[in-house]
Amino acid sequence: MIRKILILIILFFLNINTLFAETINKDLGLDTEKIILKYFPSYEIVGKANYSFLIWNIYDATLITKTGELNNSEFILVLKYNKVIKKDRLINETINEFKKQANFKEEYLIEVREILEKTFKETKVNSVFIGIKNIDKSFFYFDGQKILESEDQKFINHFFNIWLREDSQNPSFTKKLTGKE
Repeated sequence: MIRKILILIILFFLNINTLFAETINKDLGLDTEKIILKYFPSYEIVGKANYSFLIWNIYDATLITKTGELNNSEFILVLKYNKVIKKDRLINETINEFKKQANFKEEYLIEVREILEKTFKETKVNSVFIGIKNIDKSFFYFDGQKILESEDQKFINHFFNIWLREDSQNPSFTKKLTGKE
C-alpha cells in the first residue's frame, strides 16, 4: 500500500515537472534568437515536436528555415532540454543513432566519438542545443556557446538525420518536426 502511494506521489511530481517544462519551452529565448538571426536574418518555423520516452519529457525540438519549407541544405535545429542528461548518455545515444543509419567502419565511429567527447556537455533543464546546417558547413552551439564547426558532410548529414530521416527512432516526432503532420 505504501509503495503504491509513493509511486502515485512520484508520478504526480513528474507530471507537474513536465507541465512546468512545457510552459517554459514555448519561448526559444533571447540567446537562441540572436544565434538564429546571425545565420538566418529572417526565418520561419517548419515544425515543432516534443520528444518523450515513457514518463520522461526529454526535449522540445524546433526546425527552422528561411522560408518555413524544409530545405535539406539549409536549416536550423533547436533542442531545448527538459531534463538533465549525462554527457556519456548523450554520446552513446548519438553513436547508436549513427549505427542505425549505416554500417560504419569502427574507425569512423571512434572519430565521431572523439568529436562528441570534445563538444557534448551534460544537459540541464532548459539547456539549448542549436545545430545550423548551411550548404557546405555546419555550426553547433550549446547554451549560447559555439562548440563545433564542421565541413564533414558525412558527419553533418548523419548527425541531423537522427531527427530528420523518415525511419527515425520516432517517425511521428519527425513528421511533426518536418511539418508533415
